[in-house]
Amino acid sequence: MRLIIFFIWLFTALSIAQEKPEMEVYIKNNNMQKGYRTLTTIFTDSLVFKKKFKDSNYSLDYVLRYYYATAIDLGCDKNELISMSGLVFPIKSVKPDEIVEEVMSLIGNMYYGRKEDKDFKRKIQKN
Repeated sequence: MRLIIFFIWLFTALSIAQEKPEMEVYIKNNNMQKGYRTLTTIFTDSLVFKKKFKDSNYSLDYVLRYYYATAIDLGCDKNELISMSGLVFPIKSVKPDEIVEEVMSLIGNMYYGRKEDKDFKRKIQKN
């Protein structure tokens, strides 16, 4: 009986761990049930997203995770953005900085993303 319980616990723990992105969001949008978007990427090393965003003091991952409520899931089959409602948008860019800019553009055209995009652009202009 203990062995069965152990395997059930192990299976549950593994399935939960696989659902969480490696780079979680810093903030969530309370307007939607899920509250965040997910960027799935073929990159396996999180350091590629530690480069600075353009001429700012923010890293690429910080911009997405803090200003655009977007988690980053590493080591996936393809680059794509999964919206809060579950819609999937393929990402054409291949370089991390270009991927982030494409994601920002996609989010800026979304209903809830417009405000996030506007707020971030205003913040960057001040600095």
